[in-house]
Amino acid sequence: MTTAHGAMRPFDDAAIDLAKWVHDRHPEIARAATDAIWAELPSYRATGLYDDVVAHVTAVFGVFTTSVIEQRNPRLDDFAFTSGHASERVAHGISLIDFLHAFRIGQIVLWSYVLEFVRSTEGQQETALSLVEHLMRTIEAGCSAAATTYLQAQQYLVADQERIALDCLEDLLAGNVPAVPVRLEAMRRAGLADGAGFVVIVCRAGSEADDADPILDARRVLSRHLSGMLVPWRQELVGLVPLERLSPGALSQKVARAATELGTTRTTASIGISSTHLGFDQTAEALLEAQVACDHLGGRREVQIFDDLSPLDYLVRRADPTARRLVEPQLRAFIAEDLSAGAIYIETLTAYVAHDMNAKEAASALQIHVNTMYYRLGRIAERTGKDLRRVEDVVNLLLAVRIASTEPR
Repeated sequence: MTTAHGAMRPFDDAAIDLAKWVHDRHPEIARAATDAIWAELPSYRATGLYDDVVAHVTAVFGVFTTSVIEQRNPRLDDFAFTSGHASERVAHGISLIDFLHAFRIGQIVLWSYVLEFVRSTEGQQETALSLVEHLMRTIEAGCSAAATTYLQAQQYLVADQERIALDCLEDLLAGNVPAVPVRLEAMRRAGLADGAGFVVIVCRAGSEADDADPILDARRVLSRHLSGMLVPWRQELVGLVPLERLSPGALSQKVARAATELGTTRTTASIGISSTHLGFDQTAEALLEAQVACDHLGGRREVQIFDDLSPLDYLVRRADPTARRLVEPQLRAFIAEDLSAGAIYIETLTAYVAHDMNAKEAASALQIHVNTMYYRLGRIAERTGKDLRRVEDVVNLLLAVRIASTEPR
């Protein structure tokens, strides 16, 4: 109760007696409030936190009665106990809306007991009215503390989940199935069970906006389409995705939809998907497959499934420094020059190989005259010293093109 100038007007003896009456009945009122919360909010019924909620409600009621008895307004620091309870609510998946709703339900039940006292005691109506404003101040301070501590707890939980997911990924890449209970539980919640089918996805994202975090943007969008764990790892987003009842094709369609959604933003993403694996001891191999598939895209905003690559694509993408050194200087110079000039000869060679070294069919596919095709093939042979009628020369030339084309410029 405050004066016109905002200072608190002291409560009379009747108001203090009412506060003491409520204080003596805290256990009874707190259980009645918790029963009301359980009846109205399904999210609470599923938690098993009944005793914790009783303790929380009791403490909140204590702020109300104690501040009346001490002749002062409730303060935010009176609700320091809310932090621990907020962490429990977040951990059990209770939303902020339900958390605040439960708080208000408790205050309504408290007020019903105040009215019970007023009805049973002659001449206490004025006393009850004098406490209305004080109860509202308690609700205001309590809701503010509840919202603040809930959001803090949520931030801590997200940070913990990210750290746990990263620990799980590091364990799996090292060939170890997570043994720490909290990591095992995180795997279970993500739907990841050893022996069940899973794939690894790798997403490389960029953004046109300087202040954006494309990896986090990609995770936000992908998490709406996929189950499993999505972990930022070494400038990539790595996902361990359970197949459950999905076929690899259905999964790739989900990923493609997510990529399309990302494409409507300023974030660009190349996404590689591994083949299906059944044991967590294969996680490192699956990651390598997803990275090779992502490499194959060359930065294009597309989705590539590892199983759709040819053995040649794989060998070229995994070429080691020795293989790259084996590309002859003459071939390297030819490839570099053609790439800078629009890759006409590389396109011609690729079509020639794709059509089983049939120049006429390759010319038709490229929509050029067959004489133009023969001219280009002749120039390729002249510049490279390779005989394009010999399979071995053609294969070696094609490998050189693929290897040199993937080198950074």
